Amino acid sequence: MEKQNKPKKNHWTQSKVDEATKRINQEIYKRNRQAPIHLKMDDLAILINDKITRRGIAKGLVFIQEDLNKNIIEAEKNTVKVLTITNPKEQYESLTKVKQIMKVEVWTDIRFLMINKAITPGEITELIRRQLEIDKDLDRWLNGIEKAISAQG
Repeated sequence: MEKQNKPKKNHWTQSKVDEATKRINQEIYKRNRQAPIHLKMDDLAILINDKITRRGIAKGLVFIQEDLNKNIIEAEKNTVKVLTITNPKEQYESLTKVKQIMKVEVWTDIRFLMINKAITPGEITELIRRQLEIDKDLDRWLNGIEKAISAQG
């Protein structure tokens, strides 16, 4: 019997994930580590998606999960955009947009999930804690940019 040629499977092993993460971080941040605010947003997304996947899909909350992921990705895109912009006023506008997305869009979806019992009160407490950490980081970043704007003019 001849051996059939099967396509080689490309499994995401931990070493492959680590190498891809390192390449992405080198490209975006020009260093091997990811910015802490992005790590916190990623952790928030992972926590929420894990809980929704376990409970929410059975309750028909797939659209909310997609909307939530879209908003978190939009917030992350804007924070990466801030790293590439040199004009402090544009940086400030992009970061205020991120703050608005995280405060309004993301929390509207989380509140809806809570009302529909896709996440528990304990998980809400954890999400609030993580949200406050992200908010503090955004405030620190915005304060630094405000100082740069006031120094310019």
